Amino acid sequence: MRSQDGGYIVNQGELGPLLRHLSGSYLDDDAFAVYVEIHRDYCLKIWPLAPGDNLLGHTVSERRLHSLTTASKETGIGSTVLDDFLTEAGAFEPSDARADARKTFDAKAWQHILDEIPTLVGPIALRRAIGATLAELNGLKADGVLVPRTNVATIKSPWRIADGQALLEELEAYAQPVAPEEPGWETIQLVHKRLDLPVGGIIAAIRAGFLRLGKRSDVFGYHGLVVEITEVAAFKAKAAPTLKPSTNQGEMTAAVFARSAGIRGKVQFLALIEGGYTPAMLVLNPTTRRREWRMSRDDIAAFEASYTTPTMLSAETGAHWRTIRAVLQSEGVQPFRANGLDVGPVYLRNEVEPVVALLKSQEGK
Repeated sequence: MRSQDGGYIVNQGELGPLLRHLSGSYLDDDAFAVYVEIHRDYCLKIWPLAPGDNLLGHTVSERRLHSLTTASKETGIGSTVLDDFLTEAGAFEPSDARADARKTFDAKAWQHILDEIPTLVGPIALRRAIGATLAELNGLKADGVLVPRTNVATIKSPWRIADGQALLEELEAYAQPVAPEEPGWETIQLVHKRLDLPVGGIIAAIRAGFLRLGKRSDVFGYHGLVVEITEVAAFKAKAAPTLKPSTNQGEMTAAVFARSAGIRGKVQFLALIEGGYTPAMLVLNPTTRRREWRMSRDDIAAFEASYTTPTMLSAETGAHWRTIRAVLQSEGVQPFRANGLDVGPVYLRNEVEPVVALLKSQEGK
C-alpha cells in the first residue's frame, strides 16, 4: 500500500490466495486463530475497507481508511480535486506519488475536508452573497481580510460563503445609516484607490474605532459600506509619520515568521495582525520603500504565548506535524478563527495544552 510504483493492490490481489485459505478452511481452526486475528488487524490498518465489508469472518463496522479512489466514489468529487485539497491540508506529502487506490488517509481525521468541499463556491457566487464587486473581492483577498479556503490555483471554487457573510455581519454591526444622497462618503475600495491605503488597513482602523463606517440603505451588502473620505485622509496623514524605515536587525517580516511557523498563506497571517489579534509594527522597508509588517522578539513572544501551530508543536513535542493535526482533529480542537476569518493553522495555546501533554507522554513511551 505504501509503494509508489503506481501498481494497484486490492483485497483479492497478491494476498488473494492467503485470504481465501484463512477465510475458508482455516477460519474456525483454533491453531490459526491468533494468526487470523493478527492478519485481520493489520489489513484493517492498511486497506480502505467500507462498513459492511467482510474480512476474515469479521464484518467491518466503520471505515478507518479512505483511498482517493474510495473517497471519490463515496463523495462524487474527482480524485484530483480531493488530492489537491488533502495535500494542501497536510494529509499527504506533496511528493507522494502513489496511485489513487493506494493513496490512503485517516477517514475520521479528514472527514471534515470531504464534507466541506461540496459547500465551497466560486467568486461569482460569493460576490452575490455579500454584495461585492470583483474589484472589492480582489481587494479583500489581497489584504487577507477575506481568505479563500484553498490557494490551489486549479480549484475554481475556493470560497466559503459563511466566511463572507461573517465579515459582512461584523462590518455592518459597526456601520451607521448614511442617506443615499449624502456627499463625502465613498466605498472602501474606492477610498483605497484614491488615497493609496490598504483595504485591510482601513478595515483594521474601523475595527479599532479610528474610522467611522457608514451603510447606504439603498445598496446591498459590502458595496453599500462607505467611509468618509476626508476622515480617512486625516487618519492617513496622522498615521504616516509613524511609518519609519526599519533598521532593527532583531526584527523579521511577518511573512518570514509566518512561514517559519508553518502558515503558508501570508495573507492569512496578516489578517491576524491587521485585526489586532497579535502585535506587529507597520514600517517602511528601507530598500523597497514599501510598507511591510515586521515583528520584534517581543512581538513573536507575544504570539507564541497566545497561539501555536502544528509546526511549532512539532518542535516542542517531537511528534510529526501531520500526526499533531490528526490528534487535534480527533480531540475536537478547532483552529482559531478571527471573527470567523480563516487565519491558517493557528490554534489558541490554552486549548491545545491537553493535546501537548498527551503527545509528550506518547513520545516518552
